[in-house]
Amino acid sequence: MKKSLTKILALLLMTSTLSFAGCSNSKSTSTEPKKEEAKSKVIGISVPAATHGWVAATAYYSEKKAKELGLEYKLVVSANPSEQAGQLDELIAMKPAAIVLLPQNDEVTVAAQKVLDAKIPLVNFDRKVNVDSTAYIAGDNVGIGVESAKYIGEKLNKEGSVVIVGVPSWGAINTERINGFKDYVSKNLPNIKIINEYGAATAASQDGLKVMADALTANKKIDAVFSVDDELSIGIQKALEEAKRTDVKVVTGGGGMQAYFNLIKAQDKTWYASALYSPSMIQDAVQIAKDIIDGKTPEKTKIIPSVVVDRNNADKYLDAKSPY
Repeated sequence: MKKSLTKILALLLMTSTLSFAGCSNSKSTSTEPKKEEAKSKVIGISVPAATHGWVAATAYYSEKKAKELGLEYKLVVSANPSEQAGQLDELIAMKPAAIVLLPQNDEVTVAAQKVLDAKIPLVNFDRKVNVDSTAYIAGDNVGIGVESAKYIGEKLNKEGSVVIVGVPSWGAINTERINGFKDYVSKNLPNIKIINEYGAATAASQDGLKVMADALTANKKIDAVFSVDDELSIGIQKALEEAKRTDVKVVTGGGGMQAYFNLIKAQDKTWYASALYSPSMIQDAVQIAKDIIDGKTPEKTKIIPSVVVDRNNADKYLDAKSPY
């Protein structure tokens, strides 16, 4: 009887020990830290809607770059600031790794701040919004004026007469490009004389044609034309052709328009050139988004220098698929 009782007690003790061990293991498993969910590798891209022109090309080049980098991406285009703000809310809900934003205007500031409040890196391209973006990237409008002045000075051997054709309705962009040109000329090219300045209603080639026709009537001799925009310069070329004027030796533009590049290549007497402010710069913004995914810290501000394109290097910049 005593032996049987001893065996029963031993068995109960063994069972209790195993049960306790099992409970202990279970508790230990439940308190192990969970693995962090994999971070998103999707990027959002938000740009204004357009069927042609500079803005339309930003959508084209951003998508092209995202594909080249093998990125997952969501591209949204908006007709107005209100729609863009709503689309940014939708992108935020996706929890992307970063958002590239070309804003409609500063009315998108509140929506842009929401991106940052959601701890999503924001790469602000071209037009600024009033937030502390993760990175800001744009071209150099002052540099367009400076590089154009250098080019005209070189082609005229630092001596000659110049007219300026701008687009006053552009506001700061127009002012920065013209001031960059004037400042460089005044400091470095004393024998280059700015004889007149004209303002086109828009940058459309028809307005370039109209304003240049007036300039040709008012000025019997012009050595060069500084224009703030490529499409404007297409109209200027047409005015020179129609007036049969051969005194103009140099015409510069600004932007990076494919149709103008083709015109540049076709001219073998007058020098035509474009100081770049290309929509393809948005590819650098997409690259920054990729760098963020890869754990790199981007530059806070990146200003891309303007480069001059003329008949000697235009082939390098041609892209038959670009809408601008």
